[in-house]
Amino acid sequence: MAGLSLEAWKSWKQAQQKYDYFMVGLSTALFAYIGAKFAPEPLSFSQNTFEMLSLTFLLISIITGILRLESDLSIQSINLKKIEAQEKLDAVNKILNIPGRSMNSDTGNEITSFEALKRQSELKEFVSRAGKGLDKIGRKSEKLFSVRNLTLFFALLLLIVSKFVSLLILFHAK
Repeated sequence: MAGLSLEAWKSWKQAQQKYDYFMVGLSTALFAYIGAKFAPEPLSFSQNTFEMLSLTFLLISIITGILRLESDLSIQSINLKKIEAQEKLDAVNKILNIPGRSMNSDTGNEITSFEALKRQSELKEFVSRAGKGLDKIGRKSEKLFSVRNLTLFFALLLLIVSKFVSLLILFHAK
């Protein structure tokens, strides 16, 4: 059962990463396309102003998308370190349950109960802090996800509005 859960998680994680890269790539491509033909003009009720606002939202989408990718890498790194620490903590707990002297699996030397208790305390503290750090970065990543998607949505909406504004101005000019 654990193997299936791990495979499902790997599949989900790969899909999530592909989606994140796609969204950042889409925002960047739109930014480059619109920015290449953009010529600044004074602010007014015009197509140019709405395109400038669209470019601004696309830039925010790109930045938050990159920050989300970075936070995802941090989550994976911290989670790996937490899992390694938890495995070491499990080994130390086994050592503490065996009477007498035991072998340290990391160094191959003998380890006393005092040393094992000290190591147990350090590892428990690290696992606890890592869990809190993962929660904090996870909440940040969720916020970045929302901001990235909302800014991309508003950028596309403003781009569409800019085309209608252009038509409206042409219609009123006649």
